[in-house]
Amino acid sequence: MNIKLKFTNLEPTASLEAYADAKFRMLEKMLIHLDPEGTADLHVELARTTKHHHKGDIYEVKANLHIPGKTFQVSETEEELYAGVDMAKDTLYRALEKFKDFKTDRSR
Repeated sequence: MNIKLKFTNLEPTASLEAYADAKFRMLEKMLIHLDPEGTADLHVELARTTKHHHKGDIYEVKANLHIPGKTFQVSETEEELYAGVDMAKDTLYRALEKFKDFKTDRSR
């Protein structure tokens, strides 16, 4: 799986890149069943939404996962950037799990 990180309106740090990469690498276990060739592409955008908030920043994490025959899009907004990464990963994992169950359940 290829992971590409994009930062918008915030500075990329090594710790943030490592954290996001480690969290989204956990999806590879699920992708083994859906994409055995390993051609999946994941584009993650970490962004500060605006600079005009009076009580802190609001961050948005967008993830687009492309596997052969299907594209998954997830967007999460949080006050903490690391929490947004966690929520985006969890939402994407649930979507992959639901899609895997749909593909394997052919008794309809």
